Amino acid sequence: MTRIIQRNRTAYLSLGGAIFIFLLKLVAYILTGSVAFLSDAAESVVNVIAAFLVIYSMRVALRPADYQHPYGHSKAEYLSSALEGGMILVAAGIIIVTSIPKLIEPELLSNIRLGIIVSLVAAITNALLALLIRKEARRVSSAALESNASHLMTDVWTSLGVIAAVLLIMLSGWPRLDPIIAIIVALNIIREGLKVLNRSISRLMDERLPESEERRILDILNAHPEVLGFHRLRTRQAGFGRFAELDIFVDPKMSVSHAHELVVELENRIHGQLPNLLTTIHVEPFEPGKRDSATEPKDEYTPVGHTLKPDTPS
Repeated sequence: MTRIIQRNRTAYLSLGGAIFIFLLKLVAYILTGSVAFLSDAAESVVNVIAAFLVIYSMRVALRPADYQHPYGHSKAEYLSSALEGGMILVAAGIIIVTSIPKLIEPELLSNIRLGIIVSLVAAITNALLALLIRKEARRVSSAALESNASHLMTDVWTSLGVIAAVLLIMLSGWPRLDPIIAIIVALNIIREGLKVLNRSISRLMDERLPESEERRILDILNAHPEVLGFHRLRTRQAGFGRFAELDIFVDPKMSVSHAHELVVELENRIHGQLPNLLTTIHVEPFEPGKRDSATEPKDEYTPVGHTLKPDTPS
């Protein structure tokens, strides 16, 4: 429950911070008339909408499993990330469309110094917010919050680039540089949006757990004397839901009751190493040459671990 409360607090902090930062950037644009500052503000609009999506998706993700969704709703966070990536691309398109007319007919900027100061305050605030959200996202294992933090940090670098560009415009007196910088910012935003979309789609297709966590499971199996072999270890993560499935080989003479006790013991040991993991262990009788090794190769898509203990039943 504490983790859920912390997730909600962080999500609302993200929303409040995004609104405040957007208003600062909007002020910088109104003061100067710079489309570069407008492009920076447009990306912050995405941050505000994304923060709303994070809050909604986290509420959906916390719903308990039901008849239609027996594995729960934790993937809702990934949908939020995918939508955020799509909105980033839309924002980039708006920036480019807005910049083209000013590229053809450039306009002089005003109040540049004050606009730079306001934009710099927004960038610093954004950086602090991104670092805080990223720290909390990793602590509570939230894909939506982590995606939001990554986008905010990208926004920080965009803002710093825009500030430097507007400063250069002030020093050079070349107004056409303003829409050029805005278009460059938009292209960078497109790159970031595609990265967010790619990461979200990959997670929607159930990424495996990290190698280090799979290794902990294999070490537990290798250390148990009654596990004579194992194969087809498959792991996946869906939001904050984490799952592992595998087959173990045991003495064919082992009773059903004893096999059940063995599975419970293994699950307890695995859960001690990896909390919040749902495990499914299938028991098979050991058969030399048939059920003693992996039936499929280990590759980058399907992790498979197996072992053959030296002391096997005759």
